[in-house]
Amino acid sequence: MTHVPGCGSRETSKLKSNQRLISERPQVIHLVVHSMRNSLAKTPPYLFQSRHGIWYARIVVPEAQQSSLGKREIRKSLATRDRLEAVRKSWQVLSQLRSVAEGDTQDSSETVHTQACTQEALRPSKVSDATITTQSNSSHPKLPRLSQVAEEFCQEKRKQGAWSPHSEQVNRQTYKDMIGLLGDIRLEQFTLAKALEYKRHFSSKADLAVSTVNKRLTRVSALLQWAALHYGISNPMTGLSIKVSAKVKASKARDALSETKIRQLFREIPSTTEHKMPYRAWLPRLAAYTGARLGELAQLYIDDFTVIDGYPCIHIRATHPDQSIKTATSERVIPIHPKLIAMGFLQFVDKQQASGHERLFPELRKISTRGYSHQVSKWFYTFKPKLGWGERDTLHGIRHAVATQLKHKEYSSDMVAGLLGHSHGSITFDRYGKEYKIENMLKLVKALDWK
Repeated sequence: MTHVPGCGSRETSKLKSNQRLISERPQVIHLVVHSMRNSLAKTPPYLFQSRHGIWYARIVVPEAQQSSLGKREIRKSLATRDRLEAVRKSWQVLSQLRSVAEGDTQDSSETVHTQACTQEALRPSKVSDATITTQSNSSHPKLPRLSQVAEEFCQEKRKQGAWSPHSEQVNRQTYKDMIGLLGDIRLEQFTLAKALEYKRHFSSKADLAVSTVNKRLTRVSALLQWAALHYGISNPMTGLSIKVSAKVKASKARDALSETKIRQLFREIPSTTEHKMPYRAWLPRLAAYTGARLGELAQLYIDDFTVIDGYPCIHIRATHPDQSIKTATSERVIPIHPKLIAMGFLQFVDKQQASGHERLFPELRKISTRGYSHQVSKWFYTFKPKLGWGERDTLHGIRHAVATQLKHKEYSSDMVAGLLGHSHGSITFDRYGKEYKIENMLKLVKALDWK
């Protein structure tokens, strides 16, 4: 009789009994196997399946460790869609997760011997395979190092046009810092313990805001999520962001400028007859009457001005090599506010064109990673102390003020999102639905009144 290692005497006795039944009464084979399958049919509570069909192991973090780990539950991918395989893999993974949950972040590499008391023990040809030895990460061949993965990820993002030059620079620096901290390890060596080491390194720095730490965690998580899809690993950074209460978020948010401050700004900035640096006169006024982002306005070309349904409009887009927009939904058409027309804005556009300028504000120089708005921000940083404004009062606050005013006037959130270039209602020159016809958008724009 075949010996099955790993079972106690009671289990061995039961196995011998089952094997005698199989040899003496073949008709009971179906009943035994059916019984075993039923016992395995129920999914253990420590396993769950993602919407992509991948099985995960999870363990509850003891209350004493929840504050340090920043979560109540730890999860780890088992990298399989097969439930039985997930059950087998989970034994070692759960041991590792339990060590982390209890405060021991050292990797567990000990061999785990699973008990040969599953249905596979009933298959004579498979009995020798019943003892399964699983070494940590042994299912992976040698995977590439972090430096190679980071470069592949950045190259793909560049081809997709998903990042601005500034975003690429920030992400590359984040990955460089990560490698400097953890070493240029291979993907399979980036364990949950490494992820927690990375998180604790930055979250322990008193001079770093929670939002800054979370941005770093999110960038590294995005890299590992991409690696998970391309190399079949799990992403140990999932869910490690520091949770911040709504009250704290609100206190840290940049303020919307009040109507009083916007009127003060209009009084103090140069007049619209400014010739040397016209952006200082026009950009704050344009922001207040369009709700557009500073970078979108600073990069405007003369050919971004058009007439739709007989009305002059600004086309926010990225058709020139030096232009960029935040997302695809940022492309839109904004009717020019009658107040801007009354200030002489159309005459200013005509004057710039007559002078041979291709761009509306040629005095602005593009900073490779910051775009054309960086120079504007630097100017305003030195200008706002004259207004008596604080650190949180910025030109971006005008955009918040536009959203706030339209919200108070109870305009459709979709319409406001379309004006601001958010995720709802992308408007283009060639295609805009009934809701976003220029006559309707003009009503929305005209509602902006700074008295």
